[in-house]
Amino acid sequence: MIMDALSRWKSYQLPRDRFEKAFQFLETLASDAPEGRTDIDGETVFCTVQCYETRTWEGQRFEAHRQYADIQMTLEGEESILWAPSDTLTVVQPYEPDIEFYDLKPACTELVLTPNIFCVFFPQDAHAPCLQHIALSKVRKAVVKVRVG
Repeated sequence: MIMDALSRWKSYQLPRDRFEKAFQFLETLASDAPEGRTDIDGETVFCTVQCYETRTWEGQRFEAHRQYADIQMTLEGEESILWAPSDTLTVVQPYEPDIEFYDLKPACTELVLTPNIFCVFFPQDAHAPCLQHIALSKVRKAVVKVRVG
């Protein structure tokens, strides 16, 4: 898992071709970008802009992916995303392309996304997105899927 400011993405040793396309797209994405999917490189790299209100932590669960890394960045608003290594969690819904769900574990790390702060979640990174930080918030967020598997 990586969390940092968008302006510093080049400092990470990521596979350059796909991740470079993803981050270059995020650098040009307007904060008022419309909801929906944009293909950046077909099924290899694509972005979905979502608008929603954050949720309470109660009843939520972790998710992890095998074929894609997620780059998540809020464009407006703020949210908490919980993180834990997937191999420390209990599976509650077995893998179906491309997602597996886990029990929410109390001992996890809370990440707070605000505009221009990104998180990269790799296949081993379970995450519980869309959660309230201090209070419920309206969020516009970009999720870029980068094929890694």
